[in-house]
Amino acid sequence: MNGDRSTRVAWRLFWAWNDEKEERWLREMAKQGWHLSRAALVRFVFDQGEPADVVYKLDYNILAKRDRDEYLGLFRAAGWEHVGEVANWHYFRTLATTGADPEIFSDVESRIAKYKRLLYLLLALLPISLVSLQSLLDRRLAGAGGAMGAILAGGAVAYTLLLVLWSVALIRIAMHIRKLRRRSEP
Repeated sequence: MNGDRSTRVAWRLFWAWNDEKEERWLREMAKQGWHLSRAALVRFVFDQGEPADVVYKLDYNILAKRDRDEYLGLFRAAGWEHVGEVANWHYFRTLATTGADPEIFSDVESRIAKYKRLLYLLLALLPISLVSLQSLLDRRLAGAGGAMGAILAGGAVAYTLLLVLWSVALIRIAMHIRKLRRRSEP
């Protein structure tokens, strides 16, 4: 409880290519009177308030400290409130108006650029992950036994699963970019 207001915690997992689904869910929560106050990777904290039709939008952007104020100022000037940030995903909201739902991107290319920023980061970090996996496998194959061998084997399995998930993410994000491009074609 927060004074005479209550809070609610929800645990949900959304993939990067499903941000539109996350936006719809947050909007539905606001219509029920639950307004996002904080988000973490899979944890969402809501404050109870009056039900309202609130549009939520997410942007993926890695910002230098010096660029942050200008970035947030652009959104503020356009009527968007910055709710928070999780792993370079920025959460914005504004009240819905009659007519078309407000968008934070003026065109499809801007939306595509959001996913490209994420895709390029994942691609850039992939070699580091592959080298780390190779290092774990080399140590394991070098004959580490006992508890250390079990830890290295577990680490290798976890890293392999992470790389599979990473590959799925790369493919799904690339497919989402392609889908957006197709939608924009005449």
